[in-house]
Amino acid sequence: MKRFFLLFLPALLLTACANAETEAGAVSVTAETARTTETAATSTPVPQPGLPYEEIRTVVRYDSDPARPCEGYFTMSQNGLWGLMRADGTEVLPCRASSPVSNCGVADHWIWNAAIDWDTYDAYVEKLGASGDGTLCGGHGGFSYGFFYNLDVAEPDGTTLDPAGLYCYRRSTPGQSNPMEQDSMAEELWNFYGEWLPVYSAHLDPEGGEMNWPGPLQESTRGDGSTVRWWYINRDGTGLFPAELDRAGWFFDEALAPVERGGHWAYLDRQGKLATEAAYEPVCDSLHDPQTGEFLAEPYFAAHLQNGYAAVCRQGRWGLLDATGVEVIPCEEDGVAWEGTTLWLRDASGWHQAKLPV
Repeated sequence: MKRFFLLFLPALLLTACANAETEAGAVSVTAETARTTETAATSTPVPQPGLPYEEIRTVVRYDSDPARPCEGYFTMSQNGLWGLMRADGTEVLPCRASSPVSNCGVADHWIWNAAIDWDTYDAYVEKLGASGDGTLCGGHGGFSYGFFYNLDVAEPDGTTLDPAGLYCYRRSTPGQSNPMEQDSMAEELWNFYGEWLPVYSAHLDPEGGEMNWPGPLQESTRGDGSTVRWWYINRDGTGLFPAELDRAGWFFDEALAPVERGGHWAYLDRQGKLATEAAYEPVCDSLHDPQTGEFLAEPYFAAHLQNGYAAVCRQGRWGLLDATGVEVIPCEEDGVAWEGTTLWLRDASGWHQAKLPV
């Protein structure tokens, strides 16, 4: 009798294969970019009337906290179910999953929450391998990287920081926190994640045990009385302390980073000033059921900039933001999708490839 296989795990556990911890994130990105470049060079325009999907979203990788975006692929939905396609519109996995397709972060392991039997699962694994599109993630333990500031070292006062307070947290089983200054992968992490890291303040092991991971976020207050929750620390030890941030995303090597304030998203520049109003809605990543940990279809995070642009949504209408915070495509479209190489726009007849605004 065939068993049915439901492919899902909480994002905090489904992050990357444990034996891949020594792999540099940049290695997978380089291979991914090379494949994308090859695909773009050989792709052909999608025939009219366009792709019939309800949504096309950025795929996220769960080897970082917050999750980081993929390049070269999108996840798309039809009749409320989700699949995977290459950036050029070629279907890789059909729309059969209950939530957007994501990536565990290692060797293109796709998290595809479809209820399928083992024979079908094996057939898709073989198909993905033959086409060079990775494989299905069967569920495993792993890790993701995040960063926090250890208040037991020193209190940030908004002007002076102790570089020894910056900790790298490898979320795994068990979790492990190391001072960034002593981490064997520090140089690689700085080079990959960029010179500004999103962090929050916390006490390490606040209950005096041996858990070796950060406790709850600790708020602080700026000189003007504003509350600081998430903030940024630079490789040189300086900090940015924007007020009232409920969540903060990566800069990587981009000019802006997505930040959440009051339930909406804005984009922050490298001087700590908002380049946009907090007016945008989440457009990627997935919420999780707090009881089961299952992925849901509802988006959780704003898009990170990729090669200078990010898809944004305001009051249900879509646009494209550039690195200066300007909507080069105003939020008036039915849909916009961008993953760093290929732009898709949706109208009444479907999704169509488009050129970036000059």
